[in-house]
Amino acid sequence: MTAAYFDDLAARLRAAGVSADAAAGTVAELAAHVAESGTDPEDEFGPAAEFAAVLHPSGGGGEPGPSDETWRWTADAFQDRRLLDRFGDQGWEVERVDSAGRFVSRRDPERPQRWDYRRETVLPGRRTALAARLAPDGWEPCGTWICFEYFKRPKAATLGPDAELPAAPAAPSRRTFWSRRFYAFLAAYTLLLVGAATAWLVLGDADDRDGFGGGFLTGALAGAALAALVAIASTVIKLRRRP
Repeated sequence: MTAAYFDDLAARLRAAGVSADAAAGTVAELAAHVAESGTDPEDEFGPAAEFAAVLHPSGGGGEPGPSDETWRWTADAFQDRRLLDRFGDQGWEVERVDSAGRFVSRRDPERPQRWDYRRETVLPGRRTALAARLAPDGWEPCGTWICFEYFKRPKAATLGPDAELPAAPAAPSRRTFWSRRFYAFLAAYTLLLVGAATAWLVLGDADDRDGFGGGFLTGALAGAALAALVAIASTVIKLRRRP
């Protein structure tokens, strides 16, 4: 029963346009999850046909229309969820997270819809199982960044017609959002590295400081000190700036 379920699921994913390798990887990950949990795959994920449509919806978000607005922006992990909520309420739908860690977003200027978002911390190899667990509640993956997995859901699922905005607010002029906590963390982390390198140079064995060790760490210490000064200056400027 289990093998037949996953054979059917793989076939349906391939028919929907998923490459054979990607379909095999997804099925292997799901099979490992079922084997570990000891559950029946149909009880866990639902019928293979419905689950394949969830994993690879043919309708999906689709490609941006010719009139859609597009916007790429980034934020640190201290405030990304709050900003996703804010911009989701302004009609921005995140399509993916690009290689630079930016949220690639779009919005229909004529009929903007509100969006809900959530962020989960997940280990590699668990993403597909997590997506399957959240799918019944309407959550769809919309991006991955290191250990974070982002999900979206149209607010129409909970608000109905009220999820449509009467008008699209102006697109934000900023594209980068760093919080005070991020600058403070950067400064503290840099100073920690500087302190560790300094302690090694002062207290370490003299032989270890000769040659490669001494020359390399001296340069690293100078670079870290400069980075620390830049981080501290940025923090002071940020704290003095009006919100």
